Amino acid sequence: MDTSTIFLFIFILAVDIILIIKDIRSKLIISGNKKFKVIIPIMLVLFIVMTLENSSFSIENIIVCIGILPLAFVGNKTGITENGFLFNSYVTPWDKVESYSLKEQGEKYVLSFKTNIGIRKIFFKLEHKDEVKKYLSGIRKLKYVI
Repeated sequence: MDTSTIFLFIFILAVDIILIIKDIRSKLIISGNKKFKVIIPIMLVLFIVMTLENSSFSIENIIVCIGILPLAFVGNKTGITENGFLFNSYVTPWDKVESYSLKEQGEKYVLSFKTNIGIRKIFFKLEHKDEVKKYLSGIRKLKYVI
């Protein structure tokens, strides 16, 4: 095994560990729905299959593909945690949120929140509407905008 493959595997393993720790620490109080939740796992599995099919079947390729596999299932959550809004494994703390709004959009309940980066949206099932309103109204650091 050459040095570049070892460094690549260590880097991928470090990213896996960081994302797994973030997912474990970010306990969801109310889970959101993602439109493209299955795209990332499909793309990574497709990448692994294409890599194994196109290159010679060596131990380096197998090790790197095994290291990439956890990325397909980690870091794909959205919702509300006790520390802030969780969006793609990144928690936006309450004090970073400038304002938020809630509205119904068809069969979904949409939470839009504005930060210094821009506006992000988290989709919830319509049945979680009262839970979301009740929980967010109890947080004093947030400013509701109609």
